[in-house]
Amino acid sequence: MGKFLVLAGGSVKGAFQAGAIKALAEQGYQPDAIYGISAGSLNAAYLVNKIGQQALETGTVSFKQAAYDLCDFWEARITSRSSLSKPLSLVQLGWSALRKKFNGLVSTQPLRTLLEEELIPRNLHASPVVLKIGAVNVIDGGMHYVDPSEEAFFDYLMASSAIPILMPMVQINGETRRSFLDGGLRDVTPIRKALEDGATEIICVSCHPETIEGGSFDTGDLLALVDRVMDIAVNEILNSDLRETMLINNSLPLDGSPQPDGEFAGYQRVKITNIRPEQPLTVDMQQFTKMDIRRMIEVGYSVVQKG
Repeated sequence: MGKFLVLAGGSVKGAFQAGAIKALAEQGYQPDAIYGISAGSLNAAYLVNKIGQQALETGTVSFKQAAYDLCDFWEARITSRSSLSKPLSLVQLGWSALRKKFNGLVSTQPLRTLLEEELIPRNLHASPVVLKIGAVNVIDGGMHYVDPSEEAFFDYLMASSAIPILMPMVQINGETRRSFLDGGLRDVTPIRKALEDGATEIICVSCHPETIEGGSFDTGDLLALVDRVMDIAVNEILNSDLRETMLINNSLPLDGSPQPDGEFAGYQRVKITNIRPEQPLTVDMQQFTKMDIRRMIEVGYSVVQKG
């Protein structure tokens, strides 16, 4: 199917991806498909939206310009926690717990408003670049991937980045059996999905290094604790995702022909490039600033520039 840009989850660390994508675009990279999870799904949707807008307005597309726009979006629109979420009061939390209707520690209405302002369905539909995002159904535990043709695409996009406990579950069409959360619960990176879908080349941009040792956080701060626990889990799942996909890829025919039989029948060996930060991206989820966003963009850009 062509070149796939695969964007892993990472919350506000997704700014690192924006910088890496900018550097890739300046090197002439142009993907045929962009797959994302969590923060990666937001970056993927933004890029595909911009490319679709270009196609409608000019008849031509520039991935480089879309990448520049993505960096500008992070710096201008994601400047603090309030850009994405609003903490609930103790009264609201206590009342929801008593009624057994707990649905997150924060409201994500700011994020929903942001997405609805920035993303236009007709742009997403007009884009020549394929888009897929993933979220987890918490009822049956299954991973679910959708594209913009899905009527409830914006709900799935919100669900893809809904950090468990911290953020509310998203019910598709109000159906309890279709309750979704962060795709990172199952696939931190959709690299395996890209391999399944026939990619001929994959560039995977992750927001976590191989290890997360170091750093500190306030163990008495519930939100900080949730963030740290998710970081540990996400890092382990990410490493497992990457190892498994590389093992599968390396077991496929060297000449690039489809695997003739077995569990991976039809798979083809592809070139896979993994881009990750060399050190943990230290950022306070609750107190980050515009300067933190700019720093992570610069780190992502430099990692790709250094090769």
